[in-house]
Amino acid sequence: MSLPARADPAAAPARKPSQRVPQPARVPTGNRTAKPSPRARPQKRKSPQPRRKPAPPRTALRRKRHHLAFIVFASVIVGGMVLGLVALNAFVAQSSFRVDDLNARVDGLSQHYLVLEKQAAHLSAPGRIAAWARRHGMSPPHDGDIHILQVPGGSHAAPVGGSDSLLDPARLALKPIVQGRG
Repeated sequence: MSLPARADPAAAPARKPSQRVPQPARVPTGNRTAKPSPRARPQKRKSPQPRRKPAPPRTALRRKRHHLAFIVFASVIVGGMVLGLVALNAFVAQSSFRVDDLNARVDGLSQHYLVLEKQAAHLSAPGRIAAWARRHGMSPPHDGDIHILQVPGGSHAAPVGGSDSLLDPARLALKPIVQGRG
């Protein structure tokens, strides 16, 4: 077509909008391939159903499953560890409170022991015992008022500090059973 024919749209043959005019294919020149013009490309028809993505290969599904399994497994392990650490922390805190309570109890009992020890020392003082004995009508014995009772059939007991003392050399002699072994 000549240049004036293209400029006049009335001169062009009438056609429907959905029909396309076929264009000649371009021949590649050299190392490059020529691309067809945008008019030459067929238009995509819109279908009433949306297009679905092609199914991924099975290896990709397996890989995703393995990743999901690993994530679930790691989450369970980490969750268990966190739960264990929280339980351990609670146990340590509870033990700390118990130790504090026991330390307070030990301090209180130590103070009570000191009070009782002081009271026992006061009650066992010789001056206090002598004063108590006088109030109750007791007095120290006079010389000769001490009587030693003899138990029939029993061993001979002597007063401490007498002639038959515990430190008497005759009493400290070895028994015959021990002497017979040597």
